[in-house]
Amino acid sequence: MDRIAAMESRLLEERERALQALRQAEREEKVPQAESAGDLSHYHQHPADAGSEVAEEEKDFIIAARESRRVVEIDEALFALRSDPQAFFRCGRCGLPIEAERLQLVPWSRLCADCARATDR
Repeated sequence: MDRIAAMESRLLEERERALQALRQAEREEKVPQAESAGDLSHYHQHPADAGSEVAEEEKDFIIAARESRRVVEIDEALFALRSDPQAFFRCGRCGLPIEAERLQLVPWSRLCADCARATDR
């Protein structure tokens, strides 16, 4: 398998993982926490329990948002790979090659490690 086909395959695998995580987060978001915890009591919810429920719902929302962003980034990377395969492997900021190790870890990355660190600051 050539380099371009291997990268496309890797991106598609990562896209499927992100979509699965997104679907799972959305399923968990739809289930009320009291129901998922098996709360059978007829008493009103204790304030601490209500706070825990809100925290869990917020966590599910954050996971869903993160995975949605990842799907968009992967789709953009797939588009870049398919439209200009040679440019795909080059940093979008400095034009130097993106390190193979970086593409193994973050195949949708459009920046080399140095430029990514510089933009994170």
